[in-house]
Amino acid sequence: MWQRLGQFILKYRIPLLALLIGSTVFMGIHASRVQLSYDFARAIPIDNPKYKAYQEFRSKFGEDGNLMVIGIQTDKLFEETTFNAYAELQRSLKKVEGVDDIISVPSAVNLVKIPETEKLKADTIFADKIYHKPNSILLPHFSLAYLFIKICCTTLLQMHG
Repeated sequence: MWQRLGQFILKYRIPLLALLIGSTVFMGIHASRVQLSYDFARAIPIDNPKYKAYQEFRSKFGEDGNLMVIGIQTDKLFEETTFNAYAELQRSLKKVEGVDDIISVPSAVNLVKIPETEKLKADTIFADKIYHKPNSILLPHFSLAYLFIKICCTTLLQMHG
């Protein structure tokens, strides 16, 4: 059997080589047209509530790519225990392998212009932990950045509440 196979290959080596080259070129052309899609498979019906929620998210925030959004809904974010727990969650998520950066309220910065160098310096608004002092403002810096964050959080709570 092997001897007949060898004789067949040697006898028809030119047509077999042409067939091999032709099929390689054909596969190469079609391989260059392959496109990847990260959309949900059509196995999920388009009237599924989870699919609709995902499409709404994509229309509101754009492609999800490698971005993860976590939100909390509370009017007690700036209370000591809630804020410290939220800051701890941020610190623990930042330690996860593959996480490049986290943007959240506890890591918010206040940009301050340095007149001598005409550069901006990023000062953190919140300390690592906040402690409630009676009859005082809870935050170390009462600034426009804090007001902006507070307004955004309130607006988001109203929109999704």
